[in-house]
Amino acid sequence: MHPIERLRYVARASHVPAKYLVRDTAMALSDFVGDDAVLLISCKRILDRQPSAAPLVWLVAHALGAPNPSSALWTAAEEIEADKSSAALAYELPDDVTIATIGWSDWLADLLRARGDVGVVVIDIDGEAEYELETSADPDQHWICVDPSGAGQALSEATHVVLGVDALGPDQSIARQGALMLAATAKHQALPVWGVAPTGFALPDRMYAGLARRWHESEATATWERPVEEIDTALFDRIATHKGVVSASDALRMSGCPIVPELF
Repeated sequence: MHPIERLRYVARASHVPAKYLVRDTAMALSDFVGDDAVLLISCKRILDRQPSAAPLVWLVAHALGAPNPSSALWTAAEEIEADKSSAALAYELPDDVTIATIGWSDWLADLLRARGDVGVVVIDIDGEAEYELETSADPDQHWICVDPSGAGQALSEATHVVLGVDALGPDQSIARQGALMLAATAKHQALPVWGVAPTGFALPDRMYAGLARRWHESEATATWERPVEEIDTALFDRIATHKGVVSASDALRMSGCPIVPELF
């Protein structure tokens, strides 16, 4: 595949797990290593088409901030692929816990494989969760799918709320539409709210601000009609990361993302 076509393919990709999107991006960008100006333009073009994808910001920041961009690309991609945040979540959740979450996700699949005792309440925002639960959960595992209109009442079945993030920032984070409502309701009901931020999803303030600005500028729809939304990071009690379940401030401190202002 021609380098430009590979770049276009990555830019157009949607509903792709982060580890695959990152590897494809690293492959596409590696063709432009050696020409700093073209590499920077290519990185910005990908971020323009994937505006809420923190792992891509994390990946290209490593490449642009390194003396050897090619090596940095592949090292960063391998770190994202080797992420253990789902294992940390499975280890830290108490016995016989029931979690409430928004939609289906890779971390939820990993959790169900690791912990057959975990009950699940899924707010089914896209109609896909029920099928995934039927095929992934143990036969005797407790789970229910709930229409978004019943999310508040369904929290009475849960002991924890667990939400994956697309990007974790110091003040705001980006998560699936409905996350803000679920987290705020959980706080009102004194339920702990945990986030899941795999390697590459936590960004320092300047990098998160650039990502959020690009995301807002790229969206023509109202905020309540978008597939993802911003949520106050303070709503998270704990964050599952590749180094364990920690506070949000510790997750951000361990993000390891270089500051590359020229990306924004």
